[in-house]
Amino acid sequence: MNERMSSACEKKPGNGILRKAVVIALTTTLAVGDLAAKETQNEAEAADVGQSNTDVKQDFDIKDEAVLPTVSVVGQKEISAVDPVEGYVVNKSLSGSKTDTPLIEVPQSISVINKDEFAARAAQSITQAVAYTPGVVSGMFGPSTRDDYFNLRGFEGTQYLDGTRLMSSSSTYAQLRVEPYGMERIEVLRGPSSVLYGQNPPGGLVNMMSKRPTEMPFHEVQFLGGSYDRVQGSIDLSGPVAGRDDFLYRLVALGRGSDTQVDFVEDNRYYVAPSFTWKPSDATTLTFLSHYQKDETGNSMQFLPYEGTVLGNPNGQIPTNRFLGEPDFDGYDREQYAVGYAFEHRFNQTFSARQNLRYANVESDYRGVFPDFFYGFNYDTGRLIPGGSFVDGHMRSINRYGAHYKDNADTFTLDNQAQADFVTGSIEHTALVGVDYRHFNAERLSGFTDFELPELVLDIYNPVYGKRFARPVLDSGINQEQDQIGVYVQDQLKWNRWIATIGIRHDWVSASTRSDGSAEIPQEDEAFTYRTGLSYLFDSGVVPYYSYSESFDPTVGTTFAGIPFKPTTGQQHEFGVKYQPQGYNALLTAAFFHLTQQNVLTADPDPTHVGYSIQTGEVRSQGVELEGKATLDIGLDMTASYTYTDTKVTQSNITSELGNNLTYTPEHQAALWLDYTHQQGDFKGLGLGGGLRYAAGNYGDLSNSQKTPGYVLVDAAVHYDLGKVHHSMEGMRLGVNMSNLLDHEYFTTCYGGSCFYGDRRSVLASLRYNW
Repeated sequence: MNERMSSACEKKPGNGILRKAVVIALTTTLAVGDLAAKETQNEAEAADVGQSNTDVKQDFDIKDEAVLPTVSVVGQKEISAVDPVEGYVVNKSLSGSKTDTPLIEVPQSISVINKDEFAARAAQSITQAVAYTPGVVSGMFGPSTRDDYFNLRGFEGTQYLDGTRLMSSSSTYAQLRVEPYGMERIEVLRGPSSVLYGQNPPGGLVNMMSKRPTEMPFHEVQFLGGSYDRVQGSIDLSGPVAGRDDFLYRLVALGRGSDTQVDFVEDNRYYVAPSFTWKPSDATTLTFLSHYQKDETGNSMQFLPYEGTVLGNPNGQIPTNRFLGEPDFDGYDREQYAVGYAFEHRFNQTFSARQNLRYANVESDYRGVFPDFFYGFNYDTGRLIPGGSFVDGHMRSINRYGAHYKDNADTFTLDNQAQADFVTGSIEHTALVGVDYRHFNAERLSGFTDFELPELVLDIYNPVYGKRFARPVLDSGINQEQDQIGVYVQDQLKWNRWIATIGIRHDWVSASTRSDGSAEIPQEDEAFTYRTGLSYLFDSGVVPYYSYSESFDPTVGTTFAGIPFKPTTGQQHEFGVKYQPQGYNALLTAAFFHLTQQNVLTADPDPTHVGYSIQTGEVRSQGVELEGKATLDIGLDMTASYTYTDTKVTQSNITSELGNNLTYTPEHQAALWLDYTHQQGDFKGLGLGGGLRYAAGNYGDLSNSQKTPGYVLVDAAVHYDLGKVHHSMEGMRLGVNMSNLLDHEYFTTCYGGSCFYGDRRSVLASLRYNW
């Protein structure tokens, strides 16, 4: 292990970019820190002589001793894009522009799920938190206890935490998973976003924003329990330290023990997230963010055969709780931590600077016995082989194999931003210049059992566990390293009621892979991307917009000739309308998009190059997304959405794929959630919530041979403010949430001959106390 780490540190492409990033970080930090220190010193010196040092300097010549009457000015601090917001409607977001910009002024489709919204549904994962969001397919592989997965507009949705990327790769299971209780909100940015974030698939990204220290004291304790013997406790404490207004703290912690809907699979977690904010002056803020999380769980993502789930089987349907592994061997343990900060300093009314930094480490130990459907699915044609998944003619027993993975991943992310707010003539500018960097290093040790071992054959209709088998030996290793550095420029121009957004970016990306001491396989890429957008603000609150945006995403691997693959590229045209009705806390949006991606891998047509690919593929996604959110004075909170997504394979060397739909992408999706709380009368404080979720069927392969049926799910909630019963219980709230109330059995998706059940009915009761 140490030898691998030492050799990894000697990799030259990554180290070169790493050295540049370190120099940039240190230079920027020292420069901004020095200027901040000078300004603080100037303020202190001015205070000593009785002067006020503010952004706008004014001199007063006092010529007499007349005493003016005291005037009290009461103001309200403007809400920023990182401040807590009550209700379902959030008006500002950092994700769409990296500046403090109202959502209606960003020419791109964005959804924000505030903590009040996903807490009202008792979401236990980010997957569940975004379940009512348009353009998002989540939980593609069932109720996963390992990771969250997202599909946006037909493509993988990448994940971000506080604006910087949560790196991952196909070569590691050590991927950081975010605890929703520690999040203030979740922002879903749809469409190509490489201009602000660098390498990304064209569908968009999910940016999770952490809870931060608050100026107003806040305290919360919550207990939760219910289905699958779930017992969970959490605390959230925040406020000034010792009454000081320049030093704030927040402590979020959670612990739970739980089973799952799959036999022998637990879902236990320990989570703590301390954070601190230091405000030495009104112009400077430094927030330290951190968390530690330990998961002790298994693999609830069961690879069940297509015949016996979606398709019929003479033996009946496989139950949803069926476990295909070995109870005394299977498990997934993850330990992760992250430390970083968000720094901001405003030099004057024009110039400001920000720096976001995070280091994260994830270690995982993944052990499992998995089905072997090698003979049940033809990967060349993408079609199921009838009965081939079973080892007997009765279609009861399957082959299995054992695997063990020990992974370790380190991620370092850095984003430096300089902003200038100024006016030229009648045009207002919000100009942004940034340099960001990210480094990812993953190490894996793995081992496998032999395939087709008689002792691992399992009757899935009458499973017998505990047969002895030779455990996998960790005898294979792989190391992967990725680096990206990007430079971007953006200007948001306002003239009368017009808003134009223009952004450009250039990225340099390097990656290297080394397996079992073999020669290093390097890959170098660079790309230029840009984005333009135009909006118009009507007095009525209606804002139509148009935008064009681009993406690029490096592709790992080579052709038969050993030539590295080029990055995939994406382009999108989007028309939309955003409406914020005057006098109502509501936001309505509609987006129409047309998105294409080039350089998609497709099979090499040369018959002597079996198993190799070339980049001649192209795919297209187009559709419409509608969303409405409201928090009304009558006690009603609501969110509604509809999505129509038409995807197609437009170019491929595989004839059976042409004109087919992309994977995991339903053509239609819709959702509605209402939560009403009585405001007066005998039932004051009593709340009722209900929701509907609909998804059409989706395909698990590009040949469109495996399709899951559509489904409709019903959710419900009831809650009561106990403080309405007696003042001694002020701040206490009792709630019961029911997800999939009718206990409908459905399938999220199928691929490679395997299918995945969705979440069964879950009932959770909670008691929360705020003071």
